[in-house]
Amino acid sequence: MPGNTDPIYSRIGDVSKDGTTGMGQLITAAANDYTGIGANNVLVWTSDATNGGYLQRVRLKAGGTNVASVMRFFINNGSTVGTATNNCFYGEISLPATTLSASVATVDLDYAFNIALPAGFRIYAGLGTAVAAGWAMTPIAGKY
Repeated sequence: MPGNTDPIYSRIGDVSKDGTTGMGQLITAAANDYTGIGANNVLVWTSDATNGGYLQRVRLKAGGTNVASVMRFFINNGSTVGTATNNCFYGEISLPATTLSASVATVDLDYAFNIALPAGFRIYAGLGTAVAAGWAMTPIAGKY
């Protein structure tokens, strides 16, 4: 199937975390940086290698009891993430302290992107403070 030559709509939906470690992996270690080069930043989503893609939002869900923290998002141009000039700080969202419960849901947080990304571009994220149970991230996106 050829790619979308006029990308108004996505060719295919994509909710996979990063394609290599599976969906919904919990992030616990702090990266605590504004450049995107921190060793504990994790890959969240990769646009289509040929046609790019559209990232609508990233949903964050606590995996249990956590202290308050922040999640910072970076756009990477598809090159080495360890080089600061390949990354752009995009934004951040405050994460509340959470408590594991068998009868009360933890909060769902959505961070809106609503951006089209060129072919091969990636989104990375990192915590400001280490947490115990972790946070899962699910990108809601489409590939052209």
